[in-house]
Amino acid sequence: MGVPRLEYVIRTISRDVDPDFAFFVNDHTFVLPNNLCKYLREQDSSKDLYSGHALKGKPDTAFNSGAAGYVLSRKTITDLIKEWDAENPLCSAAGSSKWLQGNPGLLTAKCFDEALHIQLHDTRDENQSHKFHAYGLVRTVTGKVDDWYINKHAELDFVLGVDSLSHHKLKKGAMCCSPSTISFHYVEAGESLVFWDVLKHSRESPSMSESELKDLMMKTWPRDREGLGGYAHGLPSPLSLDWIGLIQVVKKISDGVGSAMC
Repeated sequence: MGVPRLEYVIRTISRDVDPDFAFFVNDHTFVLPNNLCKYLREQDSSKDLYSGHALKGKPDTAFNSGAAGYVLSRKTITDLIKEWDAENPLCSAAGSSKWLQGNPGLLTAKCFDEALHIQLHDTRDENQSHKFHAYGLVRTVTGKVDDWYINKHAELDFVLGVDSLSHHKLKKGAMCCSPSTISFHYVEAGESLVFWDVLKHSRESPSMSESELKDLMMKTWPRDREGLGGYAHGLPSPLSLDWIGLIQVVKKISDGVGSAMC
């Protein structure tokens, strides 16, 4: 049902809303709307856009992580629907493998690559820090992410161009995340509410010290599976050096909770 469901969603959005851009995420993706709006103001909806956190396995088509979320422009949405209407086998579930039928984001990426010839692009900032993240705050900052995710960055020199500094390897600590960060994944409701509140406090109280921000996080952040979910990591121990990066990231991305002006 994955591919028909995604097709239904995209067709409905196009027909009923017809937005300049649509950002596709799931129900436990944490989004910083102000940063998303800033990013979209730099884009052109009349041109193709398939934008997010690029990944690639060795034999696979490159794609943007559905977990981190991806942006489609109006033109790209319109062209995709035309391919569906034409029943292009490169874009439809009927002509694809069972694996692709269960992974609609991968089938869509194949359509963009082989039928529409839409290229992925590097969305990192000038410091090679990512804006779209497929894990939550703690796992992203500490670098404690799954091996499969790390490995799907190894081929990106061939997709996005050679990165002579880091070859698209993920960064840890404060450099993991751009000040223009747009999304984190695996953020369940309990953590999402607290995360937003912490960012809001940081933004509205710029004089708040690092120790005060740390105390706020330790007092309010979820600690159990019910609050964190099955894939998030809890905060580090009070004396862990990981706090240095966590505090720096919270401070530099906090403008993302400002009033979104798209």
